[in-house]
Amino acid sequence: MTNTNDKSMLRTRLSIQMYFQFAIWGSWATVMFTHLRNIGFDAGQCGMILSTGPLALMVSPLIAGQIVDRYFSTERFLAFAYVCTGLCFYGASRLNSAEYTQMWMYMFGSMLFYGPTLGLGNSIVFHHVPNAAASFPAIRMLGTIGFICAAFMVSTVQSWFNIDLHACLYVATGLCALNAVYCLTLPHTPPAKRDALAANSEPQGSATGKIFKLLRDPSFALFTVIAFFMLVFATPYYFRTGDFFKTHLGMNDKQIGPVQTIGQAAEILTMLALPLVYKFAGPKKTIALGLLAWTLRFVAFSIGSPAWLVVGAQSLHGACFAFGIAAAMIYFDSICDSDARGSMQSFLTWIAYGFGMFVGGAVAMPLMSKYSQIPDAANPGQTVLDWHTFWMIPAVGCFILFVVFMIGFKERPAQKRTEAA
Repeated sequence: MTNTNDKSMLRTRLSIQMYFQFAIWGSWATVMFTHLRNIGFDAGQCGMILSTGPLALMVSPLIAGQIVDRYFSTERFLAFAYVCTGLCFYGASRLNSAEYTQMWMYMFGSMLFYGPTLGLGNSIVFHHVPNAAASFPAIRMLGTIGFICAAFMVSTVQSWFNIDLHACLYVATGLCALNAVYCLTLPHTPPAKRDALAANSEPQGSATGKIFKLLRDPSFALFTVIAFFMLVFATPYYFRTGDFFKTHLGMNDKQIGPVQTIGQAAEILTMLALPLVYKFAGPKKTIALGLLAWTLRFVAFSIGSPAWLVVGAQSLHGACFAFGIAAAMIYFDSICDSDARGSMQSFLTWIAYGFGMFVGGAVAMPLMSKYSQIPDAANPGQTVLDWHTFWMIPAVGCFILFVVFMIGFKERPAQKRTEAA
């Protein structure tokens, strides 16, 4: 009984960290484009500022994965990262449109330190909790709840203090401080190198190097390419959905965040269903369901009306994340060496949210906007964005990825491990 209670308490402690981690992201990510526009930045500047996230994620996750797999305990690194992230968010909250360079630097800094936490928050769970396919979804679900709650935290702060969307950065700062302190209470997760020394067996080579060696596996290489292009096509969803809801559906600033959390609310249900789906459908079919969900959501956005269809399509985010992303995290953790788990999660973060979203924001999204222009009936000689074409491009792209994945991806057996919770 005691052992069962200890396991339950461990899962609760890890779930709380997930709650804070994704509440930080949810507090600013869904409304930052609107906030930047409100304080005077033009659309091009907003895009460049938001692209700092993917740019930072191209740098920091792989380095951080190597650090925690070989040199530094994960929970202490997380605490350090959250302190630095919070300081950057606070600095950004003090700026206006006359300070573009400073805003760019602060947002780049915030993502440079926050980015690695996305993968390392997963790896600390995989390290301490056995049977990840069954346990991880319920733990990660608290992150979804945190993301949802953060949107309402921002709206509440706006109402209580009668302030604008600067509130998103204030809330993010406070949540970073809370999670930095909380991470120091998490189970000690030493680097694998120290564990190996204690057992008189040194891990072979760098942790990051082990992950890159996996690219010799055709299916792992294929999935890496698909993950990259998936986030290239998904970038407009993360960057422009709020603007789409505001300009196309006529929502106000206080409605955008809560409406976008519909997807996270659905994610709670799909994360609960993930262990069952993963067990009976297997990794390939589960991930394929996620890819198909991305396609269907973009199709609904492209149709653009009625409003209930567009807003309702947000619920597909649950399947997009749980089946397309969380299932991939579980599967690839199961096939990598145990002393490279932090690096595996960091690699997935790097290739998708780093490299993929950077190319999506810097290259794909401007091209999509360029080729989605139509004449403005109200202003002869001018053009406006055609949202139908804009969203149809990633819909077609995601469907192609789904077909390629189904044809070319082959599962490999999970490694046998003996970790105890």
